[in-house]
Formats: sequence, C-alpha cells, structure tokens
Amino acid sequence: MTGSQDQAVAATEPRLRAFEREAASLRARLHRYASRMVGSVIDGEDIVQEALAKGFVAIWNGDMPDRTEPWLFRIAHNAALDFLRKRARSQGRES
Repeated sequence: MTGSQDQAVAATEPRLRAFEREAASLRARLHRYASRMVGSVIDGEDIVQEALAKGFVAIWNGDMPDRTEPWLFRIAHNAALDFLRKRARSQGRES
C-alpha cells in the first residue's frame, strides 16, 4: 500500500468500528422489522445480512451517515422490498 492508502485505511477504521458497534445494537430490531415485512424469520436474516453488508461497503467508501439507525432501517426496508418483488416475479412465473 502507498502512504495515502494507509492514511485512508487508518481514517476509515474508527468509522467502521463505530458502525459495527451501532449495527450490533440494532441487529435484533432490524431482524424483527425485515422478518415482519417479508413474513419469514429466515428470509429476514438474509435481508439483515444484505443491509449490513451494504452499510459496511458504503462506510468503507466514505459515506458515513449523520444518523446510522434510520439509514440502516432504510437500507433494510429497500432490501426487503427488492426481496418481495423478486418473490412475486418468481411466483408469477410458476403459476
């Protein structure tokens, strides 16, 4: 790595750690929310995983929101809607 890359990683690490702490505290609520939206505990967990992964990537790329909680819930909400659309399309093809 170059010096500037080292500096960028060093600057990002505290944000990632802060996000990780906040995500851990919100995980159960995110899971309940996503599970209720899609009607499945298992699919809800997949949605939470997707939302957290997208959050980590965004923060790694420098997109730190002012308020993490509503931002993560919006990511989870959109992921759940995507899941529901995909499920509706696949059920439409089966019938």
